[in-house]
Amino acid sequence: MVKRLCLNACTYCKTKHARGDLASYSVAELVDRAIQSFQEGVCEIWLTSEDTGAYGRDIGTDLPTLLWKLVEVIPEGAMLRLGMTNPPYILEHLEEMAKILLHPRVYSFLHVPVQTGSDSVLMDMKREYCIADFKRVADFLKEQ
Repeated sequence: MVKRLCLNACTYCKTKHARGDLASYSVAELVDRAIQSFQEGVCEIWLTSEDTGAYGRDIGTDLPTLLWKLVEVIPEGAMLRLGMTNPPYILEHLEEMAKILLHPRVYSFLHVPVQTGSDSVLMDMKREYCIADFKRVADFLKEQ
């Protein structure tokens, strides 16, 4: 787990109310844990949280920075899998995320949730993105 909790305040979700604010682990802490895991024989690391894309916003960093640091320590034969992220956080780093997803030790897979196909419902849900944002993310990553 790269962080706990989420930055969003979606109308239907009680996670933030139940657990509190975003709490990211430091890049150094996560890289050290990855190195230790690889030394112990782990050959696949999954980065996950309630919204992985929001990683680092509370500690002055971001997901691409973490991913590039992790890629540096992934040994041959090992892989990195990236967990769920919402469209707004991918849009901020779209080109960089596409490059990372093309790295040979990173699975070319990204879970981007589709809550609804209606902009008005997304707005009512306070999802902080619209259908065009989702399509831009999906189309751009598919083209890569």
